Amino acid sequence: MFAPLSNILAMPVLSGVLSDLHRVLLSAESIRSRVTEMARTIERDYAGKEITVVVLMDGALFFVADLLRQIDLPMRIVTLGASSYHGGTESTGQVKINWPAGVEFCGQDILLLDDILDTGLTLKALRDRLQGESPATLKTAVLLDKKRPRQHVVPLNYCGFEIEDEFVVGYGMDYQGRFRNLPCIGILKP
Repeated sequence: MFAPLSNILAMPVLSGVLSDLHRVLLSAESIRSRVTEMARTIERDYAGKEITVVVLMDGALFFVADLLRQIDLPMRIVTLGASSYHGGTESTGQVKINWPAGVEFCGQDILLLDDILDTGLTLKALRDRLQGESPATLKTAVLLDKKRPRQHVVPLNYCGFEIEDEFVVGYGMDYQGRFRNLPCIGILKP
């Protein structure tokens, strides 16, 4: 399941950034394949509907772009900023949400997208807020689901990969604004 770091380091443009990784957890190829599978499932489940996709930025940027380009359904996309990390490697326990002004969610079929389900704090806060808007349906999709005890239960409808409880970077996820551009997902060196 782990891609050899030497194979990915052969990519000259990113070799400097990739050298900061202890190991590659998910290769670009495995991510691409799984995201395609998720897109087909979502497309099937929402057939005949227009969906309102609520996206958590910035970490989900690559996942969302790759996923949504493969879904052949009418959709409206709303981006939100939300975080409980605030620059560190562990949740602070406080969720900050940048809620869009004037956007209506009442009666909409909502698909909430995020990069990773970790403590559950951020996704639960967003799901609760969206439920308060009286949507027709509300489903959640994440690329990564960390195997760990959760402070908050969050129902997942779609999940790309289940991973161990490790801090990951790449494919949109960062550490202090760095490593988002990695085509793979990896674990930083200590």
